[in-house]
Amino acid sequence: MTSSALPADRSVLVVDDENLIRDLMSRWLHSGGYTVESAGDADQALSLIETKPPAVALCDIRMPGHDGLWLADRIRQDHPDTAVIMATGVYDVDAAVESLRQGVVDYLTKPLDRERVHDAVIRGYEWHLAALDSRRWRESLESDMRSRQGRLAEAIASLRIDSEAALDGMLAMLTKSNQDAYAHAYRVAALAASMARILGVPDHETTTIERGALLHDLGKLAVPDAVLRKPAPLTIEEQTLVRMHPRLGSELIRDVPYLTAASIVVRDAHERLDGLGYPRGVRSDTLSLGARIVTVADAFDTMTRPRVFRDAMTSEEAIAELQRCSGTQFDQAVVAALTRVLAGH
Repeated sequence: MTSSALPADRSVLVVDDENLIRDLMSRWLHSGGYTVESAGDADQALSLIETKPPAVALCDIRMPGHDGLWLADRIRQDHPDTAVIMATGVYDVDAAVESLRQGVVDYLTKPLDRERVHDAVIRGYEWHLAALDSRRWRESLESDMRSRQGRLAEAIASLRIDSEAALDGMLAMLTKSNQDAYAHAYRVAALAASMARILGVPDHETTTIERGALLHDLGKLAVPDAVLRKPAPLTIEEQTLVRMHPRLGSELIRDVPYLTAASIVVRDAHERLDGLGYPRGVRSDTLSLGARIVTVADAFDTMTRPRVFRDAMTSEEAIAELQRCSGTQFDQAVVAALTRVLAGH
């Protein structure tokens, strides 16, 4: 939904312990076509906000009891669509500037200027509309994602997966509209199995790693196409949805006895040694060797295939990148094993 299609809720809450300032700002904003309520302290303001969150909250920093920064923090947490503007005395400017880093849209310095107040509230109102747009888009994507996940769960539950042939049949069925995903899964699985053997992994664990590699991107099938195929950088909200896919994929197969062990590999295949991966953000000491192997195999295959926004790397370039990121993103011993696989050892 675009901003122009949203209801014109031009509401402003003015929060200041000085009656004269509250009345003055209220008159200014009424004359600009806004619906205005006012509060003399943070607690009263919160009570009003809980009843009906305003589009914009204009808060003084210095107030008895809880100050404006405390109130701004509560608003940001509980009512993220409300734009917050801080009003400050000249000696509070440093605090106001710091508040901008915490999600406050703008700040005003006293004595207040009518035109400056109007400009700040206009900016706050536009921010509010953008926040509504973003939330509704996110909610639409999340709803689509839940629906896709449900359909995938039903499809998997309807199958009897108890052999490699049955596993291949499931993967082929689920990726029938995306042959690249099917081919990528098998390339990653082949690399992962070869690395596992070089690292001395027992055969039964190698089999688990290979199955996990085949299904490491299963959860992506639940991510809406509008996100996966977006021809532009993803928003933070869209990135968050994509980062859910390993957990979704793991949940889809963890109750299938033939795939239960592989579900752990699927869950952790996008984690990093330094804890900056997803979905759990855990460090190396909690990651299985299987997950570390699939991470390297996936990264290598991805780098050596062309993408819309870049050409494919050569194998030598991809190995150099993996080595550069060893110890932080990738396991150094696993990267060394991949080098041996590619060299034919």
